[in-house]
Amino acid sequence: MPSLFRTLLLGIIPACLVSCHATTSLGTNYRIDVHSHAIPTIWTDAMISAGFPVKNGTLYNDGAPVPDWTLSSHISTMDTLGVNYSTISITAPGVSFINDAKKAKTLARSINLLLHKYTQTYPTRLGALCLLPLPHVKEAVEEVRFCIDTLKFVGVGLYTNTNGTYLGDSALDPVFSALSAHNASVFVHPAAPSCSSVALGHPFPMTEYPFDTVRAMENLLLTGQRAKYPDLKMIFSHGGGAMPYLASRIAGVATLDYAGGIPFVETMAQLAGYYFDLASATTAIQLTALKSFIGAGKLVTGIDYPYVPLTQAVPGLKGIQTNGNFTDEEMVSIKYGNALEIFPRISKALKLN
Repeated sequence: MPSLFRTLLLGIIPACLVSCHATTSLGTNYRIDVHSHAIPTIWTDAMISAGFPVKNGTLYNDGAPVPDWTLSSHISTMDTLGVNYSTISITAPGVSFINDAKKAKTLARSINLLLHKYTQTYPTRLGALCLLPLPHVKEAVEEVRFCIDTLKFVGVGLYTNTNGTYLGDSALDPVFSALSAHNASVFVHPAAPSCSSVALGHPFPMTEYPFDTVRAMENLLLTGQRAKYPDLKMIFSHGGGAMPYLASRIAGVATLDYAGGIPFVETMAQLAGYYFDLASATTAIQLTALKSFIGAGKLVTGIDYPYVPLTQAVPGLKGIQTNGNFTDEEMVSIKYGNALEIFPRISKALKLN
């Protein structure tokens, strides 16, 4: 069975070597957070200029207040939480609110240069995920090249949808091709759906973010875009949204001719082939579902600072092992082993290879 041999030779064995080496070098308490956000002033100023609401001096995005953020507060919070290394990204909507392609690219480039500056200030604490000027595809492809080749970012950030264009849409094929060509690992953050009425006037992050994560993975499946790039390492946020619960339903319907006629096992394997971070997904119910669906080998630590308050983040992190009934070895994978497999450039930054 060549495919099985190839999997063992090219996947599992190197992963074990990386994990064993990293465990020896970093110990068991090291923690990498793949889901944290920078909130630079040039971005919030652009949002305010674009008409995002400001209430009592506070900027609002998707119905929720945008928290204060500084680089120093980010590092101090990492210390408080016992986080040794964080990948920083810009949350939704990125720069999609800028219609002009040139202006969107200029702002994305300025933000990426700022993220790079942050990582250079703290090279062993921070890595950056490239902000793409989507929905402008040509400019996004150029930014992938710049961030990965020139700035040496650890990965690229995407959103479940950009102005209603979901991952899986053929319009994004050039972006996925560029990601694949540059072997760029991807972090996917949910965004608000373009049909705002579904939120019933409530904040989008409450339920529409988890559901939009499902929409994106479902679209990647049904359009075949994920099947074109099966080796692309992708992390979805917040425990995969509602996917652990809905995967078998999606797979069942997908077997029907009108929905694509995709074999059940094939769908389940694809949906379970992603990585999920544990931001806001640390309860016993959530972790039991995640452990059953994808296992500890596909889970990574996510905190969602500064959007998740410390009053939730601290007990959440402390409860992962107990609530998920994970072994010590599984916890090492969740804390940092899996992240190192997804982002090999972090190993280089930490001088592990």
